[in-house]
Amino acid sequence: MTTQLNILILTLVSGEEVIANVKKHTEMVNEQPVEVCYNLVYPFKMREQSVDENGQKTVMFSPWKEYSCDTQFLVGYDSVMNMCAPLPNVLNSYKDAVNFFIETLNERAKNNDL
Repeated sequence: MTTQLNILILTLVSGEEVIANVKKHTEMVNEQPVEVCYNLVYPFKMREQSVDENGQKTVMFSPWKEYSCDTQFLVGYDSVMNMCAPLPNVLNSYKDAVNFFIETLNERAKNNDL
């Protein structure tokens, strides 16, 4: 079984640029499933870090909620202005950042730092 990824860049109404695996969150209402909001899995803030001599930009990723150990957050539809697909190099950098974050969480859990 493979995990379906839907990694997108979101612009929130706050102006933040966030990249995450985006899912729709469904709840039962009157015994019927209703999509009520987005579930952002491993959301990271995106900021331009630097520009090299060739004009290539380097993006810095940091956990969206840096003081939380949660990895999923529910966000209302009205909080998102737009969504788009990331460039391949941004996508790969994001995956590396998520993997490092997971390793860090696992290490902290082993050391009882959480």
